[in-house]
Amino acid sequence: MKSWTTKLRDWQARAEHAVLTHPTLDFLAMATPAAGKTQFALKIAHRFVSDRAADRIVVVCPTNHLRTQWALAASHVGIHLDPALTNEQRQEASDYQGAVVTYQQVCLDPAVFAGGCRQRRTLVIFDEVHHAGDGKEWGLALREAFGDVVFRLSLSGTPFRSDNAPIPFVRYRDGQSQADFSYGYREAIRDGVCRPILFPSYDGDLTWLSDRGQHSHTFDEGLTGDLKRERLKTALLQADWLGEVIQDAHRTLTRVRKDEQRDAGGLIVAMNQTHARSVADLLRTVTGEKAAVAVSDDPAASRIIQAFGDSSARWLVAVNMVSEGVDMPRLRVGVYATNVLTEIYFRQVVGRFVRIQTGLPRPQRAWLYLPKDPTLVEYAQQITIERDHVIEEEPPPQRTLFDVQTPHESVSGYVPLKGIARADTLISAEEPEGSGETVGEEEPSRHEHKTQLRQRHQRFVGIVARKAGVTHMQVNAELKRQTGSRINEATVEQLKARIRILERWQERGWEGKV
Repeated sequence: MKSWTTKLRDWQARAEHAVLTHPTLDFLAMATPAAGKTQFALKIAHRFVSDRAADRIVVVCPTNHLRTQWALAASHVGIHLDPALTNEQRQEASDYQGAVVTYQQVCLDPAVFAGGCRQRRTLVIFDEVHHAGDGKEWGLALREAFGDVVFRLSLSGTPFRSDNAPIPFVRYRDGQSQADFSYGYREAIRDGVCRPILFPSYDGDLTWLSDRGQHSHTFDEGLTGDLKRERLKTALLQADWLGEVIQDAHRTLTRVRKDEQRDAGGLIVAMNQTHARSVADLLRTVTGEKAAVAVSDDPAASRIIQAFGDSSARWLVAVNMVSEGVDMPRLRVGVYATNVLTEIYFRQVVGRFVRIQTGLPRPQRAWLYLPKDPTLVEYAQQITIERDHVIEEEPPPQRTLFDVQTPHESVSGYVPLKGIARADTLISAEEPEGSGETVGEEEPSRHEHKTQLRQRHQRFVGIVARKAGVTHMQVNAELKRQTGSRINEATVEQLKARIRILERWQERGWEGKV
């Protein structure tokens, strides 16, 4: 095997040392999307094979598309993995040093993989290990398949789920997952590894019909259940609402291409195939630009995405084709035009925009335009806060989503009537500053600035309280003692001081009185 010559990023080198000094066979590395998890894992694989600590590498990933990507990346460092191994074949050819397979493939016949691991000392890498928690059967199958290995390296940028299924080979303490190494989004921005992303959110006047009559609401009104889902769907199906958002996103993309990056690209994530084609038509109407369209049930989708990534075209409209591993670093502007409301999917979309590029001016900001749906706004606000996977004592209620229909069909009497978009709040992953950007490039008001800081403060208080086993009241009391301010009376600088203390407690542990 050829020598390793690629220089590691600082976090990758620290993570490698943590792996090599780790006392058990299981290691969970949590790193934000686009930070370089693949390169880190391949360095571990290269080290194990070079040191003859393993004879074989097996990478388990979510999709067939990623099998090819992993094999190609591995070949660049002298590791040759078979991305087309089948369960019937059972074992890769002798001129390979391992294989790349999918979670589903392993779970269809775990005995095949258990046999391979018994024959040759195997290092297994679980890519995006949160996929391994898809039900008890999957967990049992993975444990059967990879119970007899020399080491299990689990990778994830989102090691949490909205259900109660524990993730195999992940340690839990008091029901909470324990990463052996963590590298978060804020650290990646600080180190220049990832781009900061801004979230312009849009409210609007939305009207629709359903079995319960005619409804007119904005996103600021506290709707629940079907009404909340219908409100979001109305926005995404109305040309007046979505067209306004697309126009603003296109203006931002045009400015970025003029001032920073001539080949910068934009991505619109749509609801389904019919919606995607309607969105592409709308884009052409309001901007004059033709978009490529890639949908998951189109055999040519991967080729379309690859061609877009290699070109300087402006816009791509996609459905279910933007999950982990889709690598298009030139994406700088996006529109979240889907009604998928799971946090994992939202973070996967965000991950398509944060990969830094060399040779371009910093900070290389990206923008993801959102409906001001409260669930999406919460995800955007939490994007800089790392959360562990917590197994609740009782499973949380399932968030059911309605089946997406075409723009001309109705569900249970539902008919979208009108949607007028209105630019609202900018949600930023960067630390808010007095000169921060907002929609329309205007400076935020003091009230908006303090609202952002208080929201950030509230999230940190919850995390610190949970980890320390204290109440929110105790955390806030200690903050008041250290800063001399109550939260509702705090100045901007006092709020920032409280947040700095909370960040320290999150990283180093609770230092206050109990």
